[in-house]
Amino acid sequence: MLRFAHILLLAISLVATASFAQPFDTLGSELLDGMIARSPLLGVRLGVHASDGRLPDHSAEGVAATTAWLDESLARLAAVDPASLGNVRQAERAALIARLSGWRFSWVEERSLERDPRGPLNVVGLAQYISRDYAPLHQRARAVIAVAKAAPAYLAMREARLDRAIPHTWLETSIRQARGTISFVRDDVHQAFEPLTSETLRSEVGVALGGLAVALEGYVAALEGRREETTDDFALGEERFLAKLRASHGIDLPLERLEELFEADLARNRAALREAANAIDPDRKPAAVLASVLADKPAPDQVLAVAAAQVAKLRTGVIELELMSVPGEDPLSVVETPPFLRYNFAFLNGPGAFEPKPLPSFYYITPPNPDWPAEQQAAYVPGTVDLLFASVHEAWPGHFLQSVHRRRIESRILRSLGSSATSEGWAHYAEELAWETGLTKGEEAHLGQLVNALLRDVRCLSAIGLHTDGMSVKRSQRMFRKVAYQDPGNAEQQAWRGTFDPMYLIYTLGKLAIFEMREDYRAQLEARGETFRLKDFHDAFLSYGSAPLPAIRAALLGPDAGPPLSR
Repeated sequence: MLRFAHILLLAISLVATASFAQPFDTLGSELLDGMIARSPLLGVRLGVHASDGRLPDHSAEGVAATTAWLDESLARLAAVDPASLGNVRQAERAALIARLSGWRFSWVEERSLERDPRGPLNVVGLAQYISRDYAPLHQRARAVIAVAKAAPAYLAMREARLDRAIPHTWLETSIRQARGTISFVRDDVHQAFEPLTSETLRSEVGVALGGLAVALEGYVAALEGRREETTDDFALGEERFLAKLRASHGIDLPLERLEELFEADLARNRAALREAANAIDPDRKPAAVLASVLADKPAPDQVLAVAAAQVAKLRTGVIELELMSVPGEDPLSVVETPPFLRYNFAFLNGPGAFEPKPLPSFYYITPPNPDWPAEQQAAYVPGTVDLLFASVHEAWPGHFLQSVHRRRIESRILRSLGSSATSEGWAHYAEELAWETGLTKGEEAHLGQLVNALLRDVRCLSAIGLHTDGMSVKRSQRMFRKVAYQDPGNAEQQAWRGTFDPMYLIYTLGKLAIFEMREDYRAQLEARGETFRLKDFHDAFLSYGSAPLPAIRAALLGPDAGPPLSR
């Protein structure tokens, strides 16, 4: 009788759990579809091409409706008890909350639609329609025409909505980006559709692009007219700075703890750099040794070949060292960045998670401008060891290998959504992992790893200083030059970025959280008498895609593991 009662209770429990799981599955899918409907660019990037050619509704009425939907969606997710869900569903819930709360924070707390003039440029961007042949050219042309025709009214509406006084660095960055976008529209996009066989369609594309270029020129002129009214009021303040980190990435730490973590990592990396430089040449100062190591560069026309060789060697090393699984033969091409995407030296451009056919990933490397003097071109080319850790970060075992795992996750939500603290944290973790495990060897390579780590450490302290402690942009620039060994131009760019991207601290923060998670995972296994293997930990971590770090930590260590980096 007791056995029957036990079985009956177990059956009732299983039925209740199943009946609850199905509504969450439905809720999660509904919310993801709602995001794509309200942010068509997300759909295009994911490979959901029903979104092609559409712009979001950022009118006052549209924003009010979307904000109400965000509030309602977050309330529905909050009503779901995470303890009633399995690990994957908990990670899905965390990913949904992070994306929705980050979106809401941007609009409501930061007032990004009223303050940030860069936003409209991203919305009317056309790069996704020509960077990859995901569909026939005529189909992509129709999408470009639709965006280009809708863009003038959209840009005018967004410009009218902007506050009169905009932070100086935001305004100047937006003007530069807009000018680049005009060149991109007139040259690159136009050229991409030259092969159209229909003269009528080709003409229609040309007319639409001409109208978009004129509208962008009007947007630039309107921004230039605001120069005398710019402000230095970009700082979030401590409360909103921490709230943004909490909303977007689920990480809740006091400012003092963040400073402690970042200063300790900076001190560790500075000491390691001194030690590595001394091992190379004890008679010279570390800065001089580093400069000589970074001066060992490939010729400008050999950068792609050197990077391709690095990628091939890194891939072999990841497999031989059994650092993590390589679940497929997804194609990765090391190629020169197309002119219309040249906004960074190196980055990974991967296909959307839901593209209907296999498409390659591109490890883009931007060449020096051939119009520059030879001396400037040579200065632009990175040192071989610096390039090596770009290859680690972007390709193996960084972003590319992470994306290979992510595309094989069954969860539609975890393939679609993720925290940049997890993705950038993983790629930065991969850099130190490469040195730690011998994937990269030699003190010169160690200096390459450390100079990249120092750059990210200074970003952290710059973000805190700029947004919570009254640090000036010029003081931030000096810190990048003195502590992170950056040249004047890059130091300025990094300091400016900190004014509008305070979350560029996530590289180091994510790296530290992953290292902590790894050691706690090791301790749990060893406490049970089990053997720790790096490959097992990495595969388990990557099985959750780029879900927020607290969710992955709970999945791997259990609900009692506590939040990341809190002790």
